[in-house]
Amino acid sequence: GSEAVMAVDWDRRFDLMQQHSGEHLISGVIHSRFGYENVGFHMGADVITIDFDGVIPPQVLPEIEEEANGAVWQNLPVGCRYPSPEELPAIPYRSKKALDWPVRIVEIPGYDCCACCGTHVAATGEIGLIKLLSAVSFRGGTRIEMACGAQALALLNAAYDQNRQVSQAFSAKIT
Repeated sequence: GSEAVMAVDWDRRFDLMQQHSGEHLISGVIHSRFGYENVGFHMGADVITIDFDGVIPPQVLPEIEEEANGAVWQNLPVGCRYPSPEELPAIPYRSKKALDWPVRIVEIPGYDCCACCGTHVAATGEIGLIKLLSAVSFRGGTRIEMACGAQALALLNAAYDQNRQVSQAFSAKIT
């Protein structure tokens, strides 16, 4: 019998949408290149981590990052749909476990098709910059640390400012 007043924190929600949609691109690229599955995902305050069930050499991170950012610049649609029970078996989607119908499919054409219940941007251009920060061995696979959109920009600005301060302290050029 009581009434509640609510409001969506749009800035926070959009940040989460950017991070999660960027994760789809990275997971899709890695699955396409290596066949590895995303077996864990965590959105932290400053970065997100994705765990994969195979070894990803750190030297290929720039290629993966470039391919994912290419999808961002194409501004591809991010589609969400519930296929019928008859359609679902014909869809080659990623999933951490077997699912019964209904299944929500999120698709970024040419990059990812995944069962997912999260929030997403409408098009890849809304993700903004995708920056892969590290790849470390984790439980027999690889954990990638990354940031997207405004989070990526804030991290890169902070790193550049720190580099500038150190360079000034030693009278050296910023590299």
